[in-house]
Amino acid sequence: MKWRLRSCPRCGGDIFIDKDLYGWYEKCLQCGYCCDLKGLDEFGYHPSRKDKEAVGAPGHETGGETNDY
Repeated sequence: MKWRLRSCPRCGGDIFIDKDLYGWYEKCLQCGYCCDLKGLDEFGYHPSRKDKEAVGAPGHETGGETNDY
């Protein structure tokens, strides 16, 4: 999570940038303003390798699924 202090367009509050199941978004801590983000390059935020690994479990490719039951 990354913080942008005093950057909310609605109230001038503090905004945090985070990711959920639907993608990246920014949200104001004070007023609740929320906006989906298309890309993080415009904010100069590049997630660390740790953030990328948290999305998928290591050793599980997203290609075809195989069940070994």
